[in-house]
Amino acid sequence: MVYCTVLFCTLGHAHKGCVSLRLHSFTMLASTFVQQKRLRVRLSSRFSAADEAEPGRTWRQHRSDPEEDTSLSRETSAVDPVAAARFSQLRSRRKAPPTHVTQDAVTDLALIGDFSKQHLLPVESGGHQELHCVSAHTVASLIRGQFGPAVEDFLIIDCRYPYEYQGGHIKGAVNLYTESQIQQAVHQASAGAQVSPRNASSWRMRMKGRLSDSLPEEEGSSPRKLIIFHCEFSSERGPHLCQYLRRLDRQANVYPSLHYPELYLLLGGYKHFHASYPDLCDPCGYVPMRHREYRDQLHGYRRKRPTRQQRRRPTIRVHQRTTR
Repeated sequence: MVYCTVLFCTLGHAHKGCVSLRLHSFTMLASTFVQQKRLRVRLSSRFSAADEAEPGRTWRQHRSDPEEDTSLSRETSAVDPVAAARFSQLRSRRKAPPTHVTQDAVTDLALIGDFSKQHLLPVESGGHQELHCVSAHTVASLIRGQFGPAVEDFLIIDCRYPYEYQGGHIKGAVNLYTESQIQQAVHQASAGAQVSPRNASSWRMRMKGRLSDSLPEEEGSSPRKLIIFHCEFSSERGPHLCQYLRRLDRQANVYPSLHYPELYLLLGGYKHFHASYPDLCDPCGYVPMRHREYRDQLHGYRRKRPTRQQRRRPTIRVHQRTTR
């Protein structure tokens, strides 16, 4: 009996000691958490004060500036009126697309998006199987008017960020670098946006000057309206927005009709074009996307872009695939 009483007391003390140890451990953890939280608050306040005191900020400090984010959002959503008007001019006037599209026509990559005719520009092999790539030489010939009356109009869309575009771009190119800008330009063109008389006349004068050295127009064919996309290397931003425009165009029309049936991608992007034809760049410069002087802007633009997961779309049947 005495033995049992001693054992019971011993176990009771051990249990109390275990509970006390656990309470002590919990108290230590809670205290550590509170201290860490206070430290983060102090550091945050210190960096915020440094941002207000110093005009030059580091990349990580720039991330938490709400006023800068708001201005960047406005800039990202804005569309150049001239670019929107050029989209209106580039809309196809074709009224009678093929009523029946065969499977062979869909798989024929030599045909344009509405399967009505073959591509006018010579297509090069590239890393994007369902996009039609053209060389820098072909684009230079197009700018110089060497395709003559076979081309009624064309538009070069520079998908790089504004600081890249302002540092140097292909003559006549417009800067559209987000899905929102492409969508707004298409919608404004659908609503009948027209270019101002001054811009229209200046553009037509430039086009007439390029037609001096021309090729004969193909018999029985109508003049083409072409759109060429590119970014720095034409590896991600340019291809993505080219496919996005085709996707919008498919949604806005009865298959296989398209407002913009002939889309191209500049092979090698602006970097290769600038190295080959600097005289066709205005201004004649090249600013890489990852230039360290613009890393704040780069981070802001990249943060506004949709992620790869957000850009995914449901699979579309092969005879109605958006890129064709």
